[in-house]
Amino acid sequence: MSRWETGRTAVDRGVVRRYEDVLGLPSHHLLSVIDAMARYDGGRSAVAFLRPARPTSTGDRATGRRLDALLDRVLDGDILAAGDWDNLTALVTAPGVVVAPGRVRQSVARRLLKEMLVSDGVAWQRRYEAVGRLMADEVWATDAVEACEAVLACPEHAGLIEVVSILEASAHPQAARQVLRQLTDPIASETFYGALLASHRKNRRRHFSGRQSAVLAEVVSGVLEKTAGRLEAEAAAVLLQQLPLPPARAARLAEMAYERPVTRNIVRHGRLVEPHAARVVLARMSARLSDGPGPAPDAALRGVVDDMLHHPVADVRLYTAMLLDASPYGGAVAKALCEELRVPGTVQVTERAVPVLHALRVLGGPDQRPTVARLTLARGLPHEVEQAAVHALGHIGGHSPAGYWQAALRRLEEHWREHPGPTARTALKRFVYNAAMSGELDLLRRLAHPRAHSEPLRSLSGWWVELARAVRESACV
Repeated sequence: MSRWETGRTAVDRGVVRRYEDVLGLPSHHLLSVIDAMARYDGGRSAVAFLRPARPTSTGDRATGRRLDALLDRVLDGDILAAGDWDNLTALVTAPGVVVAPGRVRQSVARRLLKEMLVSDGVAWQRRYEAVGRLMADEVWATDAVEACEAVLACPEHAGLIEVVSILEASAHPQAARQVLRQLTDPIASETFYGALLASHRKNRRRHFSGRQSAVLAEVVSGVLEKTAGRLEAEAAAVLLQQLPLPPARAARLAEMAYERPVTRNIVRHGRLVEPHAARVVLARMSARLSDGPGPAPDAALRGVVDDMLHHPVADVRLYTAMLLDASPYGGAVAKALCEELRVPGTVQVTERAVPVLHALRVLGGPDQRPTVARLTLARGLPHEVEQAAVHALGHIGGHSPAGYWQAALRRLEEHWREHPGPTARTALKRFVYNAAMSGELDLLRRLAHPRAHSEPLRSLSGWWVELARAVRESACV
């Protein structure tokens, strides 16, 4: 253990799995989070950790038979658990293994990606890592990127932000081209935002050519110079500090970002909110955590909570929430976040409320569901806060009564009739996603009926209703 602590001996995947067993934790409760953070951060230790162990076997023939059996299950539409995808992607990316013809690889990549988009929690994390494993492989990268492109050809598809942002994991030139395409000619507002998120890591990893970096700089400039949504403006302000802009133009854009309340604190303080507001929120969170059964939060825990709520990079906020969820503090932090949403000074301020709701996508459970559900129906909240609540509800455990879905649907259709357009369509899409992830398939079947409701609800619900049973059932395990 001392050698692990000093770094003289690397902690590998097997060590983490054994700790899960010793602590009585579910399989991959710790490992899936470490996988996600290691692949995002990179570095030599991460590369060594992410390299899957060669599957043990009595010989190459036995390994080949296991691989054939897994491929047959994919092609036959059988149920596959997260562990099956771990094993399959470890086998196909092992040195010397060739899977042909290409249509077999394409079927594997498309099925895995589709399952990832409709799964949640650890099941999602493990499939996300499996996709990342294919993205990082020299042979499979093309098939994985093409699977993403197939999704991006359908604006009604679930998880468009996720599909574009996962392209950050691949150094393949085709991945960079697709990210730039969604920046310059996006199929939806979600893909534009996802491309901004992917660009942060791809630019840092030098995945873009000089010409592509120049295009990215123009896009970022356009976002900061025009009126853009809060999330897009935040992502652009983060990218501003990385791009090769002439000093005079960089200074002018920084000044423009400073003049906008949405991006002012990112430019000035490197956080989503100004330091005093962050300290006030952290003090409230610390007081709530101190009231729980565990030890009082120390500086390290306060720093992690601070990053989860106030770090300017959305991916860092997400992975920090995942880290807390895997820790013994997860339940207490979720409860404290829910109490923060009852503070008027938080719920009425977009830059404070939205990160709390985004964190509850990961940390929230059935106990937090009623509070978040009430926010989706509340009057007088900023639109982005209401939509962040809708988005969060799809990832929070438990169920809402039939009356909730009827009230939410009436409100959305009323908004669609009065203000049809991209913003209202995004709201409808989030409602449908929320219902699907909450297991309300009967509701979606009614919405998909040819004579029912508005056209967007029919087409958006139809995608989920027509989803293959094997994919839907596999995504839960």
